[in-house]
Amino acid sequence: MDSKEFGLVAAQQLFKVEDLHYGFWDENEEATLGNWKDAQEKHTNFLFKYIFDNIQEKQNSRILDVGCGVGVTTKKLLDLGYNIDGLVPYKWMAEYASKMNSSYKNKNRGHIYDCKFEEFPVEDLKQKYQLVFFSESFQYVDMCETFHILKNILEDKGTVIIFDFFKKDGISGKSPLGGGHSINSFYKMVKDNNYSICVDTDVTNNVSPNLKLVNEVLVERLIPFSDTFDKFMMTRSKKIYSFIKWLLRKRISKLSFKYSNSRNEENFIKYKTYRLIILSKG
Repeated sequence: MDSKEFGLVAAQQLFKVEDLHYGFWDENEEATLGNWKDAQEKHTNFLFKYIFDNIQEKQNSRILDVGCGVGVTTKKLLDLGYNIDGLVPYKWMAEYASKMNSSYKNKNRGHIYDCKFEEFPVEDLKQKYQLVFFSESFQYVDMCETFHILKNILEDKGTVIIFDFFKKDGISGKSPLGGGHSINSFYKMVKDNNYSICVDTDVTNNVSPNLKLVNEVLVERLIPFSDTFDKFMMTRSKKIYSFIKWLLRKRISKLSFKYSNSRNEENFIKYKTYRLIILSKG
């Protein structure tokens, strides 16, 4: 388990959720830790509406869930009767997702690819997909390589759904929030690869409250605990602990910046745009 995978698993356990994705709140709805799971369900249902609209016959469907995590969304669609595979580049998550969907394997459904999307085994694919979707996973892929892979695994009239955030262009100041591709670069890539944009819906205000809740847990709970732990360790093994902190100083500094108070809802709205985008091929 590498550091990024460890972080994902730790976050899943810390926030006590079955899957790691943003919650979705209606306008003027208060976001709390108590209704986060309900908001995550609304996030899933919002995505599913567009998946259902673009698949006419689920018994003949061919769908790929890119960045399926531990396989929760994949299983929900399998349970609804869709033919869907998943892909996740983390071994532990791939194994977990495979076990979760093991009952469908003998029906040639629910296969989990343990690789990066850019490394998809195109040569092993027996039937192309009708629909490929990225639920908060598009930000991690190489756009150029991704469109190359899509060209080889998507049907001629196939559909791509992206539900993720992008970086806004031309915003003054340095963003304290990392991640996401430039939205203008993405639009250019879409045009260059001859895709049409069928739907482009901005839901930034519906998901931005997640930053407030993450900040509440990390800044108000976890960081104070780490400070207490730091003081405790300095009284027990000061030399060894100080040496370990020195070795990890760059990573600690990076984390301190990453989870500072500037990672808030206001800056998310300023620097990011969270969108539901549907692309059609051809």
